Amino acid sequence: MIDDLLRPASTPWAVTADVIRTAALLSVIAVLLWWGPVEFAVLFLVLGGVLVSRMVRVDPRIDAAYGATLLVAGWSAVIDLYELISWWDLAVHTLATAAIAIIAYLLLLRMRYLPRPAPGRRAATGVTIITLALGLSLSVVWEFAEWAGSKYVTHEINVGYEDTLSDIAAGGVGSLVAGVLLAATLSRSRQPISVNAH
Repeated sequence: MIDDLLRPASTPWAVTADVIRTAALLSVIAVLLWWGPVEFAVLFLVLGGVLVSRMVRVDPRIDAAYGATLLVAGWSAVIDLYELISWWDLAVHTLATAAIAIIAYLLLLRMRYLPRPAPGRRAATGVTIITLALGLSLSVVWEFAEWAGSKYVTHEINVGYEDTLSDIAAGGVGSLVAGVLLAATLSRSRQPISVNAH
């Protein structure tokens, strides 16, 4: 999988995804120089996320959309966009969790922790359920990280009962939709999305 990081991009969408990865790297450097440790941690996680999608060998169109979503989510935290636009937090949680759940499923598929789904409604339902479970689990982990950051790093991180539950619910909705779309895509193709190289 490390070799996938060094593989040259061969399509316009793959180039776009790599440009987004470069933007994530430059973003980490920028927040390191001009912002604080919390912003650095957020953008560093984004950088890690966009590198994972390249190792998964996901379809370049999905790769680019995933990377752009993570980058927007990260910078929204840095420039306090979540505070400025009331609905932005839920929108980003919905979209970002959907994107992350798809990549998580394809990563487990590529590493052979999950079986290749067979044709049929039963297998498609299984893909949807697993994607939903992954999204919800990762949403809980993220909310726990927010709580830990608020308690031990800085009180500027917004946490609260309603905020936590609404964020997890939004992530669940996004993951459910992502699971349905992923199941439909996998059922139409004999090869998993993750095999389609850049």
